[in-house]
Amino acid sequence: MPKPNGPRSRWVQTEAAKHITPDSIRRRIAHEEKEIRDLTGLGLGRDVQMALDAHRELIRVLTERLADFG
Repeated sequence: MPKPNGPRSRWVQTEAAKHITPDSIRRRIAHEEKEIRDLTGLGLGRDVQMALDAHRELIRVLTERLADFG
């Protein structure tokens, strides 16, 4: 579990804050899904796994924010 104020958490918070409209959120989620697909092909090293976790966390946060609009 990441630290609440760790680097990954700060990155997720910073990136999520950039998207305030439903369209922007949807576009970023699609981008993050592509990033996950691209990273998955690189293998399962520690750095890759940490990046995958960060992208998944950002998708989770953005999905929750998108649900708030609906």
